[in-house]
Amino acid sequence: MPSEPLSSRLLRSLRSPALILTAGLAVSAALAAPLAAPLAAATATSTAGAPLATGRAEVERWSDDLWQAAKSGDMTAVEAALAKVPDATAGAAAAELRALVEARATHLEETRKTREADMAKALEELKTEEEKGEITKALTAAVRLQTLSDDWGAILEKPEVRALVASAEAAAANAETAGDLLVAQEILFRLRTLFDESGDAGIFRRYDGKLDEINKRIMLLAQYAPRELWRLRKEYAERQTPDKPFPEFNAAFSEDWREQLDGISKGMLSAALMKAANKHISAGGWEPIVRGGLNAVRVLATTPTLAENFTGMADPAKAEQLARAVDARVEELARMPREQVGRPQYLSALRAVLEANAEGPQIPETVIYREFGDGALEELAGRFEDEYTQIIWPEQLRRFEQSIKGDFIGVGIQIRHDDRRDIQVTAPLEGGPAARGGIKSDDRIVSVNGVSTVGWTLNKAVDSITGPAGQEVVLGVRREGVEDPIDVPLVRERIKIRSVNGWWKKALDTSGAPLWDWYADPDAGIGYVRLTSFADDSFTDFNKAIAEMRSERPLRGLILDLRHNPGGRLDSAIQFSNLFIERGPIVAVQDRNRRPVWQQGAEPQRAMLKDLPLVVLVNQGSASASEIVSGVLKSYDRAVVIGERSFGKGSVQEVEDCGDQNARAAIKVTTQYYVLPPAAGESEWRLVHKKPGSTDWGVAPDLVVKMTPDQIEKSLTMRADADVIEEWKAESERKERPDVNDLVAKGIDPQLELAVLVLKARTLKDVEAAAQAAATKAGSGATGG
Repeated sequence: MPSEPLSSRLLRSLRSPALILTAGLAVSAALAAPLAAPLAAATATSTAGAPLATGRAEVERWSDDLWQAAKSGDMTAVEAALAKVPDATAGAAAAELRALVEARATHLEETRKTREADMAKALEELKTEEEKGEITKALTAAVRLQTLSDDWGAILEKPEVRALVASAEAAAANAETAGDLLVAQEILFRLRTLFDESGDAGIFRRYDGKLDEINKRIMLLAQYAPRELWRLRKEYAERQTPDKPFPEFNAAFSEDWREQLDGISKGMLSAALMKAANKHISAGGWEPIVRGGLNAVRVLATTPTLAENFTGMADPAKAEQLARAVDARVEELARMPREQVGRPQYLSALRAVLEANAEGPQIPETVIYREFGDGALEELAGRFEDEYTQIIWPEQLRRFEQSIKGDFIGVGIQIRHDDRRDIQVTAPLEGGPAARGGIKSDDRIVSVNGVSTVGWTLNKAVDSITGPAGQEVVLGVRREGVEDPIDVPLVRERIKIRSVNGWWKKALDTSGAPLWDWYADPDAGIGYVRLTSFADDSFTDFNKAIAEMRSERPLRGLILDLRHNPGGRLDSAIQFSNLFIERGPIVAVQDRNRRPVWQQGAEPQRAMLKDLPLVVLVNQGSASASEIVSGVLKSYDRAVVIGERSFGKGSVQEVEDCGDQNARAAIKVTTQYYVLPPAAGESEWRLVHKKPGSTDWGVAPDLVVKMTPDQIEKSLTMRADADVIEEWKAESERKERPDVNDLVAKGIDPQLELAVLVLKARTLKDVEAAAQAAATKAGSGATGG
């Protein structure tokens, strides 16, 4: 990465300072003056006494006013202030700020023009593809058109879109009737997307319900009939790209379904569902659970292509026998008051299903247990928008536990199956034993400790490669360009999934840990931390990052980037919040009746960063613990929150054992909602969770800054590429990493760009104070000499 600061690069490369006017941003005529003018003015005033004090007061007042406008969400006032950056003793800093303002104006205008052109192109593409009968491509264009618009609902009223929706509904119905599930899935997915958060909620739920059933059938094929799913994929691919050969079916996949059922029992299912019925925050008992389980078994019974592995499904009469038993129990439920449905009805329904299956298609009972259980909890997702309650079956449990801990014992590689079912290394994790030992991306693992991996499932590979820390495992690796396999001995160790990331990864230390440059703007003292999750070590690592920043130079402001952060540990979120908040409640938990169960307040001695100017970035990918931190900071007016409305995941899950004497399993069940303290002028604690029919959820930013799909894709790709040091490659083979300064300098990430701009404005008064102190000291030294 170039050592030149971002602000200096902008000054050097700035194009002509012409007056630029954009929607929502007016750049004053003063801004059109050559940048040398304020620099000269600042130099002239730096030697006088009285003008210095006047200038400092003006800068302080301007900086404070802009900061307050940003925290109050007044974008108009922020834009007006940015158009009138005052002169300062620290002339270079003021000039750099003007350069940033002008550059942003240019970027906004370029984005506006690009968006208008892209909208026109999307509308034309919509019409062209519909005329050609390419419904899915036309819908893709409609979704793009809607995403680029400021008014999603208005797009649905366009005649072209209304006509397309009608054609798409008919096409989806025809595809489903013909058994072309992948086409039906594509169409319904795009129709649902069009009506998500806009349009008629009833229409959205109808598409959502249809898509849910199609998805279930496809998932059944993926689990139990892989050859049939391969056939559907092949037909689909040949229609889309007829000139591109499709890989042959690998028979080694056909038995994977058996592994997914290992250890599942009736007792395990019953224990899990009893906990869900008794503890779930919205279910209110057994009725939705029994209904969801029965509906899932009905989908199973009405998917005849499962005969690939369940031969009894080839007989329509036998399959119908199972379906009729399900329908009879569903009708029985419909006649009962909801509150009367209990465990006896569950046991009766399951017994009836098992008996009908034994007399009919004779699907393995473990399949019935798994599908009934998954379907029961999917009903909670559909009816109560709770996608977090789920059974963790035996074959999933170890990976689930690893994800909770944020680390695991192994050699540090990501693997997948390639088209030939070889075990392929996607990438070695930086700093891990595999990367240090020379394992490369795209290597194929052909043996583990001398045992061939032919036909192995990914679970089998993971189980064989991982193991106790300190023990050696030998990977046999086939590498392109090397004739014979290579044996690579590696010693297993704890692999840390790092969640605290900085601005630029300078290098890796001898242990493989990243060495970060934490400053987005070193001259202004603006630090940057990207937090990807709230894991066990996140808080400790964050404090180390702050200490590193302060050891280099004064830390005058911080950007905390929580975009795409799905959450994690509640206690970690509380620790982060308390760092910035000195006193008052942070978060509370309520039960299904909105009664308080638990509350945690701030402890003054832990608020080590209570005075640090802070900007928090959020978007639709910020969820759970991310929403606690950003929401609490907003409630207390402690930070400027920039970006787009967050996801709306404010539920609390308990994980409980539901295994038996033969296998371990668990259920993760939503039992509570967390709520955030009311902001100034409010009285009610705020529910963050997005419930059915919600019009307000998540965390709404103080300053809303939208990003186009292209900007999101480019910024994520640039950040990902910049963060990878290909240590497993020779230095001459490593690809050049992009300059992350371009995220701001080229307007690729407008949310980050505004964050830097607002904090740079906030810190200008500190830079000014330091400059005046230095000038005063220099003047005193000259007089005394």
